[in-house]
Amino acid sequence: MRAEVDELIDAVLDEADCIDDMIDAIREQRAAMRVRDTETVNAIMDEARDLSFEAQSQEKLREDLTRRFAQKYSCGTNASSLASVMEDDEKIEFNRAVDKLTQSVFVLKSEMMILTGLIDQHEQYTSMLLSEWRRINGDMMSQSGSADFRG
Repeated sequence: MRAEVDELIDAVLDEADCIDDMIDAIREQRAAMRVRDTETVNAIMDEARDLSFEAQSQEKLREDLTRRFAQKYSCGTNASSLASVMEDDEKIEFNRAVDKLTQSVFVLKSEMMILTGLIDQHEQYTSMLLSEWRRINGDMMSQSGSADFRG
């Protein structure tokens, strides 16, 4: 296998692995939220932020390698175009790596949608509680004020 193909495959797989780590962190965070473990939630948020930066670095590396490969072999930068100039054994490994990255991105998007939904629900619930608290507090304030003896 050519070195540049091997390097590109490694970059794709490294990015997929990083995204998989983010997925694991999001799932751990959701589990910690269920048991109201604020300390763990905050720690995992920090970990997820670090993983996000790492994923961005991996993506940039993959994009750079892709551009160089495409330039060297006069092809496009999309996966099918890159694979078209690869030998059969290279193409098989490359397509496996691309499939893994695609699947990881899909799962991450799903997890993010779930997390966003939970955050939205939490925001609505908090808003309802605050509204009810204000209503009750307002009723108590009007009742505890001066007495009104008008008939």
